[in-house]
Amino acid sequence: MMKKFLVLVAAAMMVAVNTSAQNENLHHEISLSYGVGSITQLGGGIGEGLAKAIFSDSEYNDGFILGPISAEYFYHFNNPRLALGGFVSYSKWDSDVMKRSGNKDKVGERKRNYIAVMPAFKWYWSLKNTFGLYSKVAAGAAFLNSTEKDFATNKSTDSNGTYFMFQLSFIGVEFGKKFRGFAEAGVGEQGFLLAGIRYKF
Repeated sequence: MMKKFLVLVAAAMMVAVNTSAQNENLHHEISLSYGVGSITQLGGGIGEGLAKAIFSDSEYNDGFILGPISAEYFYHFNNPRLALGGFVSYSKWDSDVMKRSGNKDKVGERKRNYIAVMPAFKWYWSLKNTFGLYSKVAAGAAFLNSTEKDFATNKSTDSNGTYFMFQLSFIGVEFGKKFRGFAEAGVGEQGFLLAGIRYKF
């Protein structure tokens, strides 16, 4: 009985060492994700929507919202639980400007584009051959380009801005081997929920 137990323990240790070695050999990872509810989209929409409603007889409709779409790269050091890297994200929000009174005609349109660039690090609470559980912290800059056209005057107004931005993904999970699906929940420029695909090599 004891001999069988020792054989089982030895086999389990060999599997653990082999799994660890496989994970340690995968130093690089690239990811592509799509999120919802980014800080710039929500903040810009609420702030400008209130200003429009208070100081004019017009309002923005919900319009067309894309992203944020993010591309990431991370490098795992000799400690495979720690990964340093960063991401670039892009999102846009196109809205019509509508009159609030009368027949609520369309009186203009607004187009907003957001690009964010952030260095980041991840810490894996659990890293297995087919599963990972992690948290992510990122901080950097978001760049905004906004164009608004007034149909009455046929004039367009352009504005640009650069803002400090961040992403805190409190919890992230990934499944698979070299190709992994993943999802994260948090707050920031990548959204409060995001999901995508990842390749480790």
